[in-house]
Amino acid sequence: MKFIEIYLSVLILLCIKAYGQQSIPFDQQYLLSDRVLINPSYTGSTDDIVLKATYHQQWSNFNESPNTQTISTHFNAFDRVGLGVYVFRDENGPIVLTGGSASAAYHIPLGDDENRTESQFSFGTSVSIFAQSFDYAKLRPEDPYDPLLSGNRSVYLSYLNLGMSVAYSGFFAGVSVLDIPLGKNRPVVNSIEPSPAWYYLDLGYNWEIADSFFLEPSFLMTLNTNAERMMDINVKAKYKNEYNAFAVGVSYRTAKDSQMSGGLSFTPFVQGELGKFNFTFGYNFGLTDIFKEGGNGLLVGLGYNLDNFITPNGFRYR
Repeated sequence: MKFIEIYLSVLILLCIKAYGQQSIPFDQQYLLSDRVLINPSYTGSTDDIVLKATYHQQWSNFNESPNTQTISTHFNAFDRVGLGVYVFRDENGPIVLTGGSASAAYHIPLGDDENRTESQFSFGTSVSIFAQSFDYAKLRPEDPYDPLLSGNRSVYLSYLNLGMSVAYSGFFAGVSVLDIPLGKNRPVVNSIEPSPAWYYLDLGYNWEIADSFFLEPSFLMTLNTNAERMMDINVKAKYKNEYNAFAVGVSYRTAKDSQMSGGLSFTPFVQGELGKFNFTFGYNFGLTDIFKEGGNGLLVGLGYNLDNFITPNGFRYR
């Protein structure tokens, strides 16, 4: 049947996307936004109310290429406690994921008051809730009354996320565990298996090489309980004055599982800060045969930092 052919094609496409698809489908959004999407301990880590929006498109040669949108905010709520929320939508052919998360973090200062946001130890947690649905309107079956088209294929799940991080004298590091099921886990990855738990380890150093000029090498490793592994090696050069900043960088990603091992993508990106407004633009160049057919990808991020009217005196005070 035509429907079976379409459905199998979708599953094959989803299997190809294995590295970009997890229950909460954040891939390289941490390059566009802050790391709060992959580690709840970064929630409220600055004195501003942080607003972010990201868009990530994969495989531009497809008419309905996989894409993910996020909107997030986090801020210091009181004393040393940060609160935050995000919502997201991920479209991958007829399969759509929508959901959100609420997070909280506690920050312990490691330096003096003047540099309290640059030297601190933090730990946090969040709860994510999302729904997966199958959009039958995107199918064109020969028999619209096929029994495979009937029934409710929506899935609703909730997950617990845990994380901690430290920043001190330019050095930063974080570790987090995401997608710990809060109930019975159900097939969501590639629509054929439950989501594995994901482990993130990131570290880096913000090195001031000259007055107002910084070099920031960083590293991110992602593992899951299905023995899949990704590693990102990032380098960013940045100029920053009192009001504005501009940065250029590259990210090289490798991946390994039972079927492949090697380079996955190369992503140059630019970032800018104009007062309270900030933006990021990146372009994914694929390094595997999959990208020759599917095309490359695009990453865009926009943000704005509001003065914190909730806690105007900042936080992490002694």
